[in-house]
Amino acid sequence: MAEDLESSVERLKDWAGDVPVSWHRPRPRRVYVEVERGDLREFGRGLFDDYGARFVTATGTDMGDRLEVVYHFSYDPSGLIINLRVTTPRAEGTIPALTPAIESAEWIEREMCDLLGIEFEGHPRPERLILSDDWPEGEHPLRKED
Repeated sequence: MAEDLESSVERLKDWAGDVPVSWHRPRPRRVYVEVERGDLREFGRGLFDDYGARFVTATGTDMGDRLEVVYHFSYDPSGLIINLRVTTPRAEGTIPALTPAIESAEWIEREMCDLLGIEFEGHPRPERLILSDDWPEGEHPLRKED
């Protein structure tokens, strides 16, 4: 039986407790949950294993002074899309890898490493995925100019 959106969001907020640093719900079926870097892996694992959301993909963006990664989850019983957001200062460029908790995040994290230069700490296979072996080290096609 399908769960209604409002019940899904309330259950998500109850489950999340005080871990998120911010919540944003721009549309009825979409919620953004921002967490600190140190909470990312455990919170993502919990969304997947405990809350029952399905990992879909992730996106990375160079925001100028910081790099942002949004992990997209779908809670299929209600159609709620949960966007788990985490940022890192651009100069630092590191985020804990979600892959040790959710194996299907492996390739998208490797792609974001290639294209944006985000280092995913604890990633089990940090080698290149889409850039050629002769691509210049330290150059990332989706990084904005300094």
